[in-house]
Amino acid sequence: MTFLIFIIALLLFFFWRIWSSKPENIGKVGEKRVASKLNWLAKEYITLHDVLLPTRYGTTQIDHIVVSPYAIFVIETKNYKGWIFGHQDAEEWKQSLSSGEQYKFRNPIRQNLAHFQAVRAILKDIGDFTIIPIVAFSDSAELKITAPYHTVINWCNLHSVIKSYKTPTISPENIQSIITKLTTKNITIEGSRDQHTRNVKTIQRNREMAIANLRCPKCGGNLVERNGKYGKFWGCSNYPRCRFTYND
Repeated sequence: MTFLIFIIALLLFFFWRIWSSKPENIGKVGEKRVASKLNWLAKEYITLHDVLLPTRYGTTQIDHIVVSPYAIFVIETKNYKGWIFGHQDAEEWKQSLSSGEQYKFRNPIRQNLAHFQAVRAILKDIGDFTIIPIVAFSDSAELKITAPYHTVINWCNLHSVIKSYKTPTISPENIQSIITKLTTKNITIEGSRDQHTRNVKTIQRNREMAIANLRCPKCGGNLVERNGKYGKFWGCSNYPRCRFTYND
């Protein structure tokens, strides 16, 4: 009987490792860990997780929103390990693993800016509140980020950053209105998150196709090779009106 239990536990662990190693599930595991951390905040901090909000361009999915008397925090979670290199103005950042593997991913500051704008637009009828965008990476990530005007941290620093805002600016009545508004706007229709994921993948494919054809995915201009401080890169021919850049 003990041996059977051991085999079942081993199989469950094996299947969990397979499930958790998939890219789409790595993110979900990270979101759950951060949600657990945020839920330990004091009662004056109200947390919302996995919020899908409508925008002018479709929908945007926000990992976590924390509403407090001091500010509203919009948090994008990244469950990445290794060295993370990036600049606040870059289109893409890079993950470098100890094995030598390297991967590129969308600049999460820009990603979270869309979340910030969605929250601000939805709450504009209630008031103009302090909204703080935060990008939070796994504690297994070593951040090599140049972003002096943005908050990019490890998960272990989330509480200290949130609690560093100590001046009350949002009344209890407004807090309740904010929660009600965000909860009401949160899209919970069955299949809506799957549709959002499909839309994101379509946008990514269109972006990659445009770049492959040396076209700017933002404005449709031509991509031209330029020399910068850190070497050669591709930039939009419509600069400075369009500041899209791309590194091979």
